Amino acid sequence: MPVVNRISRGEVSVGGIIGSTGDVNYGLDFGTASVDPASIAATTRGSVTFTLTGAKTTDIIIVNPPSDLNDDLIFCGAAVSAADTVSIYLYNPTASAINDTARTFSYVWIDMTA
Repeated sequence: MPVVNRISRGEVSVGGIIGSTGDVNYGLDFGTASVDPASIAATTRGSVTFTLTGAKTTDIIIVNPPSDLNDDLIFCGAAVSAADTVSIYLYNPTASAINDTARTFSYVWIDMTA
């Protein structure tokens, strides 16, 4: 995914993106990803991944769950778990397995490059 904005230290863009520290510039990208988690066992945390080309484990990813996520699943967060891979973590607190359908999550990716 292309980075849509690069900023330098101390600069603020029209969109309000704040610059970086030191010699590092932040790149910002955002979008959506449709993911279909496998069945998550009772009282277990599960994960599902999607590809985000260029993402590194040192980058920052902010993921927003969809409003139609299964009511019994708890969104636990997300991380760039490997190069080009974002993992979304969901917890099933119920006494039964939950196999939700595909859902669209939105994300903001902060690309940390030197």
